[in-house]
Amino acid sequence: MALMERAKRIQGTFGGGILVACAVLMMWGGLSRDTSTSSSVRKAASRAVDIDATTPTAMNNHKLVVAAASLSSSERLEDELLKPGPYIVLRRRSQMFQWGEVRKTDSDDVTYEMNWYDTQQDFFHFKVPQGHENPLNGLPSKTQVVSDVRFGGFDGTHIAQLIKVLEPLQLSSEMLKDSNLEIADGKVLVRRTPGSQTLSLGDTRVWYEVLPQGEYTVMTVQQDERTLVGASPSATLIIQKGSKLSQDFLADIEEGASQTFRGMLVMGGVLLFVGLFSLLAPHAARFDLQPHMNVQGVRAVAVVSGAVALVTMVFFALLSLTR
Repeated sequence: MALMERAKRIQGTFGGGILVACAVLMMWGGLSRDTSTSSSVRKAASRAVDIDATTPTAMNNHKLVVAAASLSSSERLEDELLKPGPYIVLRRRSQMFQWGEVRKTDSDDVTYEMNWYDTQQDFFHFKVPQGHENPLNGLPSKTQVVSDVRFGGFDGTHIAQLIKVLEPLQLSSEMLKDSNLEIADGKVLVRRTPGSQTLSLGDTRVWYEVLPQGEYTVMTVQQDERTLVGASPSATLIIQKGSKLSQDFLADIEEGASQTFRGMLVMGGVLLFVGLFSLLAPHAARFDLQPHMNVQGVRAVAVVSGAVALVTMVFFALLSLTR
């Protein structure tokens, strides 16, 4: 029994030590990243040139520029369900309600259940395909991209390709070719058997992510006067939605870095508290905060751990102000 108790203490000490180390590294990493970003922003502010993206010129080649313009196309993207819309990229995500084979971990036994699956479940490879046949998904996931993109006076093709994060499309019945289709939780439900009130084999649900046309701001080293970013973009490349001047653009970047640091600071503080509590809890009987506080034992350990975590967070916060 004593051996087990000792093992638990060692385990708690080891785990607590790891958490404390991770907490300090997280806060230090957040501070370093915030400091590095602020330094880069200050350097960029002294070099960046606001340009008129509607009239590209070779005079700005190899300069750090901030360009605000509309990312647009004369094309409209649509699919079998969605009416044409002003999207540079339209990605359809699809799931079908179908049979899936579930293998048990410790045996060769399998069970079959109907559920939502992102990909077509090939029932021909099921251990028991009979009675578990899946229909083909007539609305598989796919991505469409317009063939012609403009960014002000620049060819916007490369810029559009560099934007990797798409926005969820907020669907409404007016956006659908068939306004009678069901929309639930932002997904269009297409029933294999029209009028059915319950889920059945072959039902499909579809939702979309898009890169919308609109105003964007790009900070980069202009590679050429035709595409702005060129086929091989500069290492300095930041794209944000909205039209902004360099001063506001750089301020947003710095504020984003500060928000990240604050988030890492709070997470680090929580980890530090948990780690210290794990380290000190086995010695709780020795903790007594009297006469300053009428707290002893485990509660005293919690107070001490919280105080140390708070002081450490304040220390890193003050360091960030002096960077």
